[in-house]
Amino acid sequence: MEKHSTVREGLTAGILGAAVVAAWYFIFDMVAGRPFHTPNALGKVFFRGDLQPGVREIVPQVVAGYTVLHLIVFGLVGIGLTQLVHLAVRNLALRMGLWLGLVVVFAFSTGLTYMLVTATGERVPLWSVAGGSLLGVLAMSTYLWRRHPRL
Repeated sequence: MEKHSTVREGLTAGILGAAVVAAWYFIFDMVAGRPFHTPNALGKVFFRGDLQPGVREIVPQVVAGYTVLHLIVFGLVGIGLTQLVHLAVRNLALRMGLWLGLVVVFAFSTGLTYMLVTATGERVPLWSVAGGSLLGVLAMSTYLWRRHPRL
């Protein structure tokens, strides 16, 4: 039986999810002709309390800070989901808890970001937030599913 490290797998899943979401927003911002707009706007709200973040002024420190926060949060979420996966592998009756965990992660990330979206004057559309959250959760769950095919 292969040994699985909760922290290592969780961080891998979290970084994978974070990368997918970051790529989603990078593409979204590039298509709109505003590179780094999303992490800049959300970072200004989160770190500076700026409820009217400038549309054109990109602050590299804010983008970098928000990126670090993004990675930390996804890493912690990945560890939590991995712990649920390991519990479900040992006790298949807990599989429903795993599915509920995925739904909660999606709902929480969408809700939290929606609060920030509202605070930015809706400069980041909710559909892009929901799409990014869904892609991130799908990336993490696909990785964990492939690591644990017994689920």
